Amino acid sequence: MNIQQIKEKYTCLDYLGEERVIRKTNDGYLCRCPWRQDEHPSLSVTPNGKGWYDFVTGKHGNLIDMVMLTVGTTDLGTVCSQFGGLSSFTMSNNLGEVKEKKSGFAWLEVVELRSKALYAYLNSRKINTDIAKQFLKEAHYSFTEKRENFLYSLAYGNDRGGWELRSSRFKGSASPKGITTHWYQENAATVVFEGFMDMLSFATLCGGVRHNYIVLNSIVNVDAAIDILKEREGKIFLCLDNDEGGRTSTKKILDMMPGATDISHRFAPCKDLNDYLCKKMYAH
Repeated sequence: MNIQQIKEKYTCLDYLGEERVIRKTNDGYLCRCPWRQDEHPSLSVTPNGKGWYDFVTGKHGNLIDMVMLTVGTTDLGTVCSQFGGLSSFTMSNNLGEVKEKKSGFAWLEVVELRSKALYAYLNSRKINTDIAKQFLKEAHYSFTEKRENFLYSLAYGNDRGGWELRSSRFKGSASPKGITTHWYQENAATVVFEGFMDMLSFATLCGGVRHNYIVLNSIVNVDAAIDILKEREGKIFLCLDNDEGGRTSTKKILDMMPGATDISHRFAPCKDLNDYLCKKMYAH
């Protein structure tokens, strides 16, 4: 099979496989990127499955570009060899029927935060627990139907009804994904974060909740945050990570909202605010 035949027969969805296609969106399909660890899906595939866009790096291309990047080659022979035993993606013939996948939990329930182990985890991250209790709950869940030996983690809700889950041993989420907004302070500035640990770190450093917050919960949600920010008045501060994904998202917001201020340099060279908080506290 040559390159032209591959392009005619297969789509990017075929190559990614069902396990990487997360849900249908207004712009196509949200997927997990195959060339890096992608806990928060950051790859968009076009509605016809022929093209893709990487939200983290800004790279884009067709199916062949995707294979080259995944395999780490520019050799077309190697690319062709990747399709020897590839079966057709089960949803390729009816792309409109892809629905958001389940979180993978057999059951999940959310209760008030009470676990000593979770409080200890917050302490290990140097988070003020009185502040944390204003935002967090506790999730009990299992990947099997048995409820006797459940797992538990911190639970942080988003505006769509989903949950971000964190503990010392687990990092995941319960669908649907979405941003979280906190409008607590009248006439206060709005601060934008990637994750809730950074938001809690910021509040801890400030000695309390003194601003309004938007938490992306994933950089793929940056467009949703921009839509909300356009409706807000007052100052906007961007506190995203000091890495490629954070810088790309920061630039995207600044391009749309040049009045916003990037303050990520204040905790550089640390990757994020929680890293900065932990190092600051350990230094004392």
